[in-house]
Amino acid sequence: MKHEVFDKKIEIEETDITFDSIYDKPFIPQDYIEDIKKADILIIPEENFREEGDVLFPETTREFLEYLQEQIPKDMSVDIAISDEDFRKIELHSDLVNVATIIVSSTAFSIACSMVASFLYDMAKKLLKRPQDLNAKVKIISEETKTKKTKSITYEGPVSGIKEALEQASKDLFKDENDAK
Repeated sequence: MKHEVFDKKIEIEETDITFDSIYDKPFIPQDYIEDIKKADILIIPEENFREEGDVLFPETTREFLEYLQEQIPKDMSVDIAISDEDFRKIELHSDLVNVATIIVSSTAFSIACSMVASFLYDMAKKLLKRPQDLNAKVKIISEETKTKKTKSITYEGPVSGIKEALEQASKDLFKDENDAK
C-alpha cells in the first residue's frame, strides 16, 4: 500500500499567542502554574478542535513530552499546559504524524527545532518507515524574549525535510530582529 507524501510546506506568520496568553487559559492547572511558567518549551493543546471548549492533544503527545524531557539540556525545562486529569488526546489514524504545538522562547528555538526533528526521525524508525515516506505536521511558536512578539512556524511535509526547513525558517524568523540591530 502506497501513501502520498506531501511536498514540503512551511509557513511563518505573526501570532498573538504568547506565554502570558497561555498562562491565562482556563485549562492551565493553577496548582502547577509556577512550574509551567519555568518551561522554556511548553506543549500546548489544540483548542475547539471539534466543538466549543475542546482541549485536545495529538496522539503522539505523551511520547513527545517524554522524549523532550529526556533530551532537553540540563539548564532548560519542558512542560505541558494541562493537568494529567484533563489530558485528552485525539487519534486521527492517518499516515501523518501530528506533533503537539509548542511555544518556545527565541533563545530555545534552535534547540527545540533540533529535538522535534530528532523525535520525528525516531518515530519513522519506530513505525518502520523511511523519513522520506512519512509525513509530519509541526507547529512551533517562538516568542522573542525582549519584545514579546511571537511568530508561528508550521511545517507540513516529509520527515526527511523538516530539519532543513526549520533551519531555513530560523534564519528568516529572526531576520527582522537581527536587521534592526
